[in-house]
Amino acid sequence: MSFVMISTMALCFALSVSVAVSIGLAAIAGMQMNNAHMLISVKEMFNSLNKFPLAAIPFFILAGNIMETGGISRRLVEFAKSVVGGVQGGLPMTCVLTCMIFAAVSGSSVATTFAIGAILIPALVKHGYPKPYAAALQATSAELGVVIPPSIPMILFGVAA
Repeated sequence: MSFVMISTMALCFALSVSVAVSIGLAAIAGMQMNNAHMLISVKEMFNSLNKFPLAAIPFFILAGNIMETGGISRRLVEFAKSVVGGVQGGLPMTCVLTCMIFAAVSGSSVATTFAIGAILIPALVKHGYPKPYAAALQATSAELGVVIPPSIPMILFGVAA
């Protein structure tokens, strides 16, 4: 069965099929090898998605978009700049602090990267920081939101457990 699933995925990748479709086709091939009834398999797939806490994920992304559109991200940057901006290296610390606050509220690292990066990456470059450093700082700072609850990965871990 493993050979069939791996070869199905390899064939799909060779044909430039997307990763999600490749995994789905490999799973269906594995189920067919075990002579599983397809209706039961489909029912189990939908039951795994029919969990109430998963409804929070689109709302986290919506909250991040609303915060960006409403200008909250600019206000967060100004707040963080007033807290740590006066010291040497204050702008990178502002980036980290702003990303932590925004990610704690929005729960999404992608929304944090979009909302805060659009403001702080040009500011970091303007103040003489190299562009790769500014992008790396923003990317790593936005990923801090994963460990601050409530975040999307923590919700998924909770649902899986």
